[in-house]
Amino acid sequence: MLIDVRPMLKGEVREIALDYLTPAPEDFKDIHFTGDIRIKGAIVNHDGYQVLDAVAEVPFDTHCSRCWKEISRLFTLNIHKVLATRKSLQNQDEDNDDYLLIEDQKIDLDSPLLEAIVLEFPYTFVCKEDCKGLCTKCGKDLNEGDCDCPKKEIDPRLAILQKLLDK
Repeated sequence: MLIDVRPMLKGEVREIALDYLTPAPEDFKDIHFTGDIRIKGAIVNHDGYQVLDAVAEVPFDTHCSRCWKEISRLFTLNIHKVLATRKSLQNQDEDNDDYLLIEDQKIDLDSPLLEAIVLEFPYTFVCKEDCKGLCTKCGKDLNEGDCDCPKKEIDPRLAILQKLLDK
C-alpha cells in the first residue's frame, strides 16, 4: 500500500494512523496463510524525524514439528522503521533495511513488510510447549500415552557383551 506522507512533510499533521489489510505472501514450506495481513500502527513525526511503528498480524495453519498435529496460529511482527529520503541517505547505503524510503512523497509499505515477515517467520512450531512428539521407532503419538517400544537400546556391535551381563 502506498501511503501519502505529504501532509506530514508539510507539517499539516503529526501522525498518520494505519489500519488496513494486505494480501499474505505465498505459502511456503508447510505454512499455509489463512487470511490477509492486518497492519495496525502509525507514522509519527517527531520534529522532522518520521518513524513507522506498527504491528503486522498474519493468520496461518501449519503442523506441530514434534507430533505433526495441525495447528492454527497468528504470527505477530512488530515493525519499527525510520523514514528517509534518498537525499538524506546520500552518504549512506540506500539498501539499508533500517529505513523506509520516501519516494514522490509516498512510502510503499507492502514490499518491505512482506520481506520482513518472510525473514522473521519462525522455522518450527509446537502445538504445546510440553509436546512429547512421536516415537522414533513405531510413530505413536507420545502425548496420547507411552508405546511398547524398548526405552533403552543397545548398540548391536556391543550386544554380545550384554549377554555376559545377563548371566
